[in-house]
Amino acid sequence: MPPRAFGNILLLFLACACGTVQLDAEDMTTNDGRVFKNAIVVKFEADGVVIRHDGGTRQVPWSELPVPLRSRYQSEARRQKEVEIQKLNQDLARAEAEAAKLNQSEARKAELPSPPAAAQGNESDSTIPRASTPLTGKPPGDREPLKPEEIVDAADLIAQFKTDSAAAEKSFQKKTFRVKGVVQRFESKLFLRQYGVVLESPEQFMRVVLRFDYPDDYKSIYTIQNGQKLVGHPARSQEVTLMTVGDLVVIQGKCNGLRDAEILFTGCKTVR
Repeated sequence: MPPRAFGNILLLFLACACGTVQLDAEDMTTNDGRVFKNAIVVKFEADGVVIRHDGGTRQVPWSELPVPLRSRYQSEARRQKEVEIQKLNQDLARAEAEAAKLNQSEARKAELPSPPAAAQGNESDSTIPRASTPLTGKPPGDREPLKPEEIVDAADLIAQFKTDSAAAEKSFQKKTFRVKGVVQRFESKLFLRQYGVVLESPEQFMRVVLRFDYPDDYKSIYTIQNGQKLVGHPARSQEVTLMTVGDLVVIQGKCNGLRDAEILFTGCKTVR
């Protein structure tokens, strides 16, 4: 199967998967007269919606929703799917462009002539070591113990895990320190009162993921503006902006090492 055709099939599959949403709380009355107080729709599914209300969490089929409410939710579900498909198309196009660049780079390397053999000097010169380019920083295994206030750049962290994952695990796993990088996107963890921040990565298949727990006084945390801005809703206050895609941030958390191409941090808090 051609790569493009496979990519299109993958997009359709992902677009049909369950979507997530966070709408304002409202009292919801179903067709059979049941009332759910302060209901918030947290997920759109093929056969209905999942809501969180004062009494807990429940899945409500489309057929049990009044027509106006059903039409509004289904319209929102379609809108979100269109946004997801657009984002997936952008990711696919970016991945194909990066793959093409890699192929061009490899082709140029193959075309370069081999360097000429170094001329053999006299015997005294052969014993003198030649100067080399100094290393920038210590290898992971030679690092001094990290301090909680120490800042590591996300790109450097990824490079060390890519170069020697075993040494990087030894240096960084289960250590609490600060990581600096640019926000690429946000991830929600429904029903866990958690959310994730993904930093920009120089590597296509490796990334830094920072996982936060909800503050105790926050009722909900969600994205707006097509996922570009992360906002929170304290119980007794108005909506506040937490982060925006493109922000340069410094986050402190505990590194859990490399898992499935993700360098995961937990228990995170924003330093700046």
